[in-house]
Amino acid sequence: MFFGGIPNYEAQGVDLMYPEILSIGNVTIHSYGLMIALGILVAAVALYREAPREKFDPDLILEAVIVGAFSGLIGARILYMIINWSYYSTQPLSAFFTRFEGLSFYGGLFLGVIVLYLWSRWRRTGFLKVVDILSPYLALGYAFGRIGCFLNGCCYGLVTDVPWAMPASLADDLPRHPVQLYAALGAIIIFFILKKMRPLRPFVGFVTVSLFALYGLLRFTTEFFRQEEAVFLGLTSAQLFSLGLIIVSLLLLAAIYYIFPDSRKGEEQAPETEKNKKQTKKKARK
Repeated sequence: MFFGGIPNYEAQGVDLMYPEILSIGNVTIHSYGLMIALGILVAAVALYREAPREKFDPDLILEAVIVGAFSGLIGARILYMIINWSYYSTQPLSAFFTRFEGLSFYGGLFLGVIVLYLWSRWRRTGFLKVVDILSPYLALGYAFGRIGCFLNGCCYGLVTDVPWAMPASLADDLPRHPVQLYAALGAIIIFFILKKMRPLRPFVGFVTVSLFALYGLLRFTTEFFRQEEAVFLGLTSAQLFSLGLIIVSLLLLAAIYYIFPDSRKGEEQAPETEKNKKQTKKKARK
């Protein structure tokens, strides 16, 4: 599978993972859903505080986060169902989920980008500037999601004898790579790279394209440690998709630099906050 669902993770009577964080009566808080929600919340708060420094209206950025998050979850669910259509075609009611299980990051990424583009046109704001400021936090949100996978016990790694290996009861009691944590660590590194890169970007949209390339590289690499079935030339479906994403991203960067150099000149104007408008008026009087 491209992404796993939510198992009950127990090994020889000892809880190694925590698919359920807390249960009160009929209400259960699941670790996977909690981490995804926490990732969205952290991104929303950070972006709301950061928006004025980037000359964005904080309310507009918060709206972009909400739009991107909801469309991303829908896209992630749709792609997961398509990949596992042999199951969902016979279990249509399983398509409606309440615990965030069964998500594909690539589906969320691409539908989220499409919906954000349409939203930016409706709001008459610079699409590339918006996704550039959101991109680092998408990587951070992915890290939260992978930690959720680890706590949940899904998306486990290959059998190994490394000292930090641990069993995955969904498969067996053999020690395996905690590949979810590898992915989470890689995503955090990408977050910091993109944050440092944004002030130095050579053109608007550079951070977003870099996110695609770096995520593709991360996913391509971590798949070597993950228990997935190879589909072509010893590579998994996710690796083939990641390889395509890396190639397209690099070709796009090359095209902007060497084929369409004029596209690097200038940046789209971001919507100004009221504070920025007042400062502009004061400078004009002087």
